[in-house]
Amino acid sequence: MVYNRKETSNKELFELLGSIAKYVEEKIQMYALGGTALTILGIKLSTLDIDINIHSEKQYKDLCAIFEQIGFKRTGSIRWITQEGLVFDLFYGSNILGTELLPDCLKLAKFAQSFGNIELYTLSPYDIIISKLARGDDRDFIDIKHILEKEKVDIKTLIDRYKRTMEISTVGQYKQKLLDLIEIKFLQWGYPQETELIKEIKRWQGY
Repeated sequence: MVYNRKETSNKELFELLGSIAKYVEEKIQMYALGGTALTILGIKLSTLDIDINIHSEKQYKDLCAIFEQIGFKRTGSIRWITQEGLVFDLFYGSNILGTELLPDCLKLAKFAQSFGNIELYTLSPYDIIISKLARGDDRDFIDIKHILEKEKVDIKTLIDRYKRTMEISTVGQYKQKLLDLIEIKFLQWGYPQETELIKEIKRWQGY
């Protein structure tokens, strides 16, 4: 099956979820991650991969069975490909590629829309930034800039939450990634320099 690497718009994503919902007989809570969440929130126009987290083991197994029933092809531990070639990455539990989400992440998630028995949420802007900063490539920093421009984010709260998240995660160079954001990217973007926060980060015994 050939992957369709074109971007998926909000409209196309909602149409796909609506078609999946026809096969869902019991409630399933989906939590959109990364670029998928940003597309739903209107911060990005589209997303390359559809990244969804399911926290309930039963709901995760039910959704995997539905994907098989409707003909999606599984190509890895998280990846499914639709008949149209769209890439659907389905995560289970609180660990997202090494980032261990805090227990209150579901409480802070934003409800987006229902599709039959599917309830769609997005992670909070704080947790989206944290998961993107944990990966820390150029596209992630661009997305973080867009989030900060569109959403109300308290930087000290973000830093405190990032620290608590990284202390239970398996992410490399996480302290340096935070410094890259607060010390370097903020300067490039014309943001006020957070001198005291930078000092606090440098004193942090993180890796």
